Amino acid sequence: MNEKDRLYMDIAKACLAALNNSHAASPEKAYQAVYEAIDKAFESQFQQLGHDYQSARAALESIAKLPTSESATAQAIAQNALKAPH
Repeated sequence: MNEKDRLYMDIAKACLAALNNSHAASPEKAYQAVYEAIDKAFESQFQQLGHDYQSARAALESIAKLPTSESATAQAIAQNALKAPH
């Protein structure tokens, strides 16, 4: 399963859980529970994107400060940044 599929699956599961937990509620409250589940799932994904951005920025700032003779170090920094879990 690729990352996009996993994201959609997580959102679908959150929506189904919200619906299952609000079966006795009015339709408006059930809709609101689904909207909140979607918001929470997206918020979680945006937090990960923010973290990934900060990691990439830190790696690029480290590389930018290296003298040109340190190209092997730059490569190692980039490879380490890419190994970080997403």
